[in-house]
Amino acid sequence: MHRTVEELSFAFLLLLNQPLARTEAANRFEQLWNETNEAASASLGTDRATSYITLLKDMDKKWRCLRVLS
Repeated sequence: MHRTVEELSFAFLLLLNQPLARTEAANRFEQLWNETNEAASASLGTDRATSYITLLKDMDKKWRCLRVLS
C-alpha cells in the first residue's frame, strides 16, 4: 500500500524545511521521488494517478528552484 498524495506532499514540505546537508537532502528527495513515482505507476488508469503526477511535477519545480537558490 502506498502513502496518499497528501502524505507524500507533507513529507516533501518537511524535507524542504529541514536543515540538511546537500547530499542528505538529495538522497531523501530521491527516495521520496521514487516512492511517489511508484505510487503513480501503481495507480495508472485511476483519478489518483493524476494527483500523484501533479505532485511529481510540483516536487520537480520546487526542488529545481531550491537548488538554484542554494
